[in-house]
Amino acid sequence: MTNNLHKNVQGDKISLENWRTHPYNRIAFSKVDNILPYEVIHKGTKEIKFDSRIEDISSLEFSDKYNEKQTIINFFEKNLTDSFQLFKKGNKIFEWFDNYHLRSNRHILFSVSKSLTSLAVGLLVENKLIDTNQEITFYIPEVKNSAFENATIRNLLDMTISTNFKEEYLDKTGIFNLYREATGFNPKTSDNNIGLKDFLKLMPKSKERHGSYYHYCSPNTDLLGWIIEKVTGTSFGNYFSKEIFQKCGPQYDAFITLDHEKSPRTAGGICMVIDDLAKLAEMVRCKGSFENKQIIKERTILELIDYNNDYNWPSIEKGNLFPNGSYRSKWYQTGLKNKEIYASGIHGQKIWIDPLNEISIIMFSSRKQPLSPSFEKNFSLMCLEICKIL
Repeated sequence: MTNNLHKNVQGDKISLENWRTHPYNRIAFSKVDNILPYEVIHKGTKEIKFDSRIEDISSLEFSDKYNEKQTIINFFEKNLTDSFQLFKKGNKIFEWFDNYHLRSNRHILFSVSKSLTSLAVGLLVENKLIDTNQEITFYIPEVKNSAFENATIRNLLDMTISTNFKEEYLDKTGIFNLYREATGFNPKTSDNNIGLKDFLKLMPKSKERHGSYYHYCSPNTDLLGWIIEKVTGTSFGNYFSKEIFQKCGPQYDAFITLDHEKSPRTAGGICMVIDDLAKLAEMVRCKGSFENKQIIKERTILELIDYNNDYNWPSIEKGNLFPNGSYRSKWYQTGLKNKEIYASGIHGQKIWIDPLNEISIIMFSSRKQPLSPSFEKNFSLMCLEICKIL
């Protein structure tokens, strides 16, 4: 089946029109650099390798949302998982790859990109180049007449911008499709040549007050990318590479997709190999430190772990996944006793961090549908069971 998949969807069969649809996405999610323009996020010269203490936990079972037992391998296969890694106290103890997904594949992270972008913002806050209480238009006056007017950087980080924008992943004619056209993720359906920055200037307003409710909106994070480039005077890829990525000793270059005007898709366009994403996850688990070097201040990471405000993640958003959960700076907090946090992207991209048990879990997938409440619930149940037994 895998060989047939490769044969049927490689080459010119993958296009901008079909790259996020099954079965093309199973190959395309690791070949985004053949589809979209991008900026390289350079790895630097120092590579750091994980210690490995591999255990076979492939037969481990967990009870899914229907209280039925399934092994983690069953879960991977059902959900078209491409690769999976598990770390305990900095040691790699388990990994799994689909038999066509190579370790060197740079897989698209989708909205896990948001969580990485927030780390860059946190570093700039530490260096006093960004003030989270400052209004957005202080940095980007070009969005003055949009939904972002009178909103703060904190509103951007916590998804509390009041806007009529709707995040509808299967939209083919509305505002979300226009947004994807602006980012370069969808082919143009009209003669307009609108880019990402132009789209952000036109974000529709709502009558509600900024900060009064949680409203998931990907363009918020793209605007953060614009702000990062504005205050640093360099590209997002260059800043993230030098200040964060290289310091974690990656093995391969990463990259971020660009629109036709070279604006970075910080909301969902970062692509990297799973081992290198694991290093970033471990850095977060270690409160901003990697290999005994502090990259991001501990208090910045602790805010992600310790924050709890349930209005910032209403139950309807994730189907009562975590009744006491919250959302802070592009990371989800479970509200459970171990203070687990996680990053999540459509089609099954995940980082799960259990700081108390010193565990990090990373997963790449190519699920058929962008979102599934059942998948979200079962992924969390699997992670909780893994962390309980290790």
